[in-house]
This record gives sequence, C-alpha cells and structure tokens, in this order.
Amino acid sequence: MEIDEQIRRYKDRLRIFLILLLFSAEITNGESEQHAKVFRGETRIQKIDFLLRYPDYLSYELLILAEKEKTHQSKIKHIVKTIFKSREPELKKLEMERFFFGAYEDIDDTISFLKSVGFIDFRSKRRTDMKAIEKTYFITKYALDKSENKLSGFNSFKWYIERCELIKEYFGDLSGTQLKAMQYEIEEYKETILKTYIKDVQEQVRIKYEEVYGEPLL
Repeated sequence: MEIDEQIRRYKDRLRIFLILLLFSAEITNGESEQHAKVFRGETRIQKIDFLLRYPDYLSYELLILAEKEKTHQSKIKHIVKTIFKSREPELKKLEMERFFFGAYEDIDDTISFLKSVGFIDFRSKRRTDMKAIEKTYFITKYALDKSENKLSGFNSFKWYIERCELIKEYFGDLSGTQLKAMQYEIEEYKETILKTYIKDVQEQVRIKYEEVYGEPLL
C-alpha cells in the first residue's frame, strides 16, 4: 500500500472515530454492559465530517449564525479570522463529492475497522431492497477507557479534537437532516454537479464577513 494511502486511511479512521466519540450521547439506562455512548444516523456523520473537511464552509455557517444572533458575533469574528489567517481552507481541506443527499463518502471500511478493533459496535435495519437504514453506532466502554485523557496527548489529534468541539458548540444539537438542510442553503454546495467535488466558498466567506462586520477579512 502506498504511504499516502496509509496516511489517508489513518486520518479517515481517526476523524470518524472522533466524530462518533465526541458527538455521541451517554447511555444512562444501564441496558448494555459493553456500550458507553450512542450516535444515531450516518447522515449526521457525513454532514459533521463535511464541516471538518471544509473550513471555509464552517466559517460561512458561523457567519450566518453571527448575522442572526449578535451575541455570537465577537467570538465568531475571532474564530473565522483565525481559520483564514492559518490558511485552513487551503491546508486542511479534504475534498468530498456531492451525491443525491449532499456531501458523502463511503465510510463502510472505516466503520468495519473501528468495529474490528473493538472501539465501536454497529446496528441497522434493512429495507425490502436490503439497503441498511436507521444506523446506530455505539462507543464501547473499551474505547472510552483507551481514549479518555489520552487523545489530547497526541499533537496530531489536537486539531481534530478542537475542531470537533467547536462544531459541537455551535451545531452539535442539530440532526443529520437539519445539518443537510443548512448546507444545502449555500448556493455553491447546492449547485455542485453530482459525483463531483464540492467547490470552496472562500470568496463568499470574505463577502459575508464584510457584510456582518463592516470590514474586510484579512
């Protein structure tokens, strides 16, 4: 296997695991001895992953929020300036294609790997055409024990953890359907041709930033 492909697989596994870990809910009813947290729906994984992989879209969504709720404006101004000053839209972008339901990438191999090492469990139902639906992902107590207080000690994990926490702060309560609808409100996303990579919106972020704050995004 080429080294670039190995790195890509490593990043995919790390990113998807952190999404499942940090956006999942505690299981408090004591029904399972093996599971500690639960995450429902692949759509929600895909839409959170998109915000991780496209810092310019995340910036645009934050500016829309700042435009609606002035109490967020000061903090979001600092966040967006930091993202662009760090050139994240160029350096951190990991492209996704648009499919019928928006940004999507096959994560079956990643989920299978995480299950094989005991980090997650996975359940779904089958439609009459055998397509899996109502996917539910469980973080195991083993994974929680392995990851607690250890992930933050690795510098390569730090950016992903902090970015997940940022997305969770502003959009963590939204369902996959709500996140999908939010992303489809952006013209460049909606107009992307099926099975082609979603275009960046850096220029649109700069325009929106000036509309909200009355000054250019430097």
